[in-house]
Amino acid sequence: MLADLNNPTVVITSSLADEGKTATCAALAVSLARSGRRVVAVDVDLRHPNLHERFSAHNEVGLSDVLLGQVQLEDALQYVELEDDGQGLYFLATGSDISNPTELLGTARIARMLDVLASQADVLLLDTPPVLPVADTLVIGRMAAGAILVVESRSTPVPAVMQAKDALTRNQTRLLGVVLNKVQPRDLTTEIGYGYGYGYGDGNRADGGA
Repeated sequence: MLADLNNPTVVITSSLADEGKTATCAALAVSLARSGRRVVAVDVDLRHPNLHERFSAHNEVGLSDVLLGQVQLEDALQYVELEDDGQGLYFLATGSDISNPTELLGTARIARMLDVLASQADVLLLDTPPVLPVADTLVIGRMAAGAILVVESRSTPVPAVMQAKDALTRNQTRLLGVVLNKVQPRDLTTEIGYGYGYGYGDGNRADGGA
């Protein structure tokens, strides 16, 4: 499906925190790179960055530094060599902490940067914050071909999933698919239950599923 997109930029997100979006983004990036595709992964979660840990990379400079004009893009990109097979991918960390992520992500500079990265990649994966707690993903979503929504089995409330889907589509962000994460064997034979735990950002929560 990703190979058929005219714009190779894809957002990986979730409704709420801790559903496994970053792990999914990292695993997808590695899988695509091992298949021979040119992959660039960008950590756009400026509030809770940890994609660099998945790649054993650093977070000394990155996206925020490039957008603020403090570092050139080529100097912030890191090459992540995959073990055993000689393949690799490029990675852009979040970089320096900033106080206004949503405002920074709404600038024209990030659109130009993503265009540059997309022109050099078969797939550009963006690990973004969850949709409901903060507006960052909705800001960045219009610059992508679409979004993949990660849903945690037995945890994410159905109303929260529907609210996130509606927010993306209202924002003109195409929903490319859903990843049902952390599925247990019992989920295949029994009715799935849902919890209602939240824990992200500054404590502001959407009311869907609350």
